[in-house]
Amino acid sequence: MISRANASYRAAVGLDVRSLRVLRVICHAEGITATELKEQTLIEKTLLSKLVADLIERKLVRRSIHPDDARHFQLWSTAAGKRLRTTADQFGQSLETEMLSMLSADERSELNRIVDKLVDVFRRSGKE
Repeated sequence: MISRANASYRAAVGLDVRSLRVLRVICHAEGITATELKEQTLIEKTLLSKLVADLIERKLVRRSIHPDDARHFQLWSTAAGKRLRTTADQFGQSLETEMLSMLSADERSELNRIVDKLVDVFRRSGKE
């Protein structure tokens, strides 16, 4: 399922799901540090570094030295990154609508509740 999602997103916006996740977090938390990004995405440090480098190379993200600590960088989305994120979000919404169209409103609500619970447990386990 992930490989199909990756193929769909690559065809639509040129990035895979993991890269889009990183871009979305940066767009949502402008000025985020790599450490904070790692905590929020739970992506291993080396892989995250490669993903961020690719986003920078594509001019979707820029980095600057942290004003309080020159050992750290802050990450910012560019205008192109924000546009791509919007396009990806719209594409994702259409995929989700199509996938969930077979469920009733109550079933969708229950699915969202369960997924939220799983994500919460997963995030807490990543901080330990």
